[in-house]
Amino acid sequence: MLKTVISALLAIVLASSSAVSDPVFGHGAREKDALSLWLRSAWRDYKSRFVTDAGAVIDDANKGISHSESQGYGMVLAVAADDLDAFQLIRDYSFETLQVRNDSLFAWKVEHTDQGPNITDINNATDGDLLIAWALLEAYKRWDNPDNLASARKILQDVATLLVHETSLGPVLLPGAMGFVEDEGKTLTVNPSYWVFPALESIAQFDRSANWAEIAVVGEEILDLSQRAPTYLPPDWVDISGFKLVPSDKFPPEFGYNAIRIPLYLAFSSNAFREKKAADFSTLHGFSNPGGPAVTQVVTGAIQSTMSEIGFRSIVALSRCIDTSEPFPTSLLQFGSDSYYSSTLQIFTVLALAERNPKCLSPEW
Repeated sequence: MLKTVISALLAIVLASSSAVSDPVFGHGAREKDALSLWLRSAWRDYKSRFVTDAGAVIDDANKGISHSESQGYGMVLAVAADDLDAFQLIRDYSFETLQVRNDSLFAWKVEHTDQGPNITDINNATDGDLLIAWALLEAYKRWDNPDNLASARKILQDVATLLVHETSLGPVLLPGAMGFVEDEGKTLTVNPSYWVFPALESIAQFDRSANWAEIAVVGEEILDLSQRAPTYLPPDWVDISGFKLVPSDKFPPEFGYNAIRIPLYLAFSSNAFREKKAADFSTLHGFSNPGGPAVTQVVTGAIQSTMSEIGFRSIVALSRCIDTSEPFPTSLLQFGSDSYYSSTLQIFTVLALAERNPKCLSPEW
């Protein structure tokens, strides 16, 4: 029944000649659009399962912690769903609870106890900082509150100062302020999935603390250099020393739960070359396994496990549609049972499709 309803709704909106060009953040979006209806329903479910009354976004598959990533994702989704109250709730919790460093960045990890929230790692996570800044900018564009713009710029100033590191390749994003630089700055450990391309593109329009466009290009180059035979899948973590780039020896050399986001971020980009890179994933070893993309040892090609939840399979379907025009399956629009991370990636995938590749949401389902 759900498939039938969704198909009918999407057929109506996609057949409409007045369909909006930016259904994601609602710059003129119509209340009756089917994609808006799906998003609002998915967001209500997401809030009920993962967002507390205090504004913490819970990672239920990670011992129930919250982190700057989950807070940033939640804020972006709240803006996309036009939910000002939820946005403000998650934003305020993020600033009051996680912004406890001696800068404008966010402590990445908070545990929830009977005595209240407990910061257990004060180091930041750069992708979380970028997601929060992105959400603040999109909120500023939607609701015109200059405080959100000012807050985003403060965060970005400290990202530029503390986390952008000049290398032989150009400016590189460190994953955090502590623990990722060795040999007096000669060796860096980076995470290719921390280059959130749609966030960097939006940030570049509003902030001049760093050359965000160049940072995005360097992220692409790092991705290209990390995709090697036999799998051509990027590892979750990479070590850079001069022009040498290898899977980091500090982590398993795997394409896994970090790197699975890379084709999604590429597809969400407004850059056609990045979209092509997202399409190229569709034929890679293990990525298009029927049961879901595989956690894969990038050096040997050995498959470790399967990422079987809907959010991970949605990213594969997105890549395949860009590559072959195969419609996005309606079965991947069902929600209500997956964990926080999968549910987040599922909604982001639909947003990316709606904004960049609406042809994938075929009325022929």
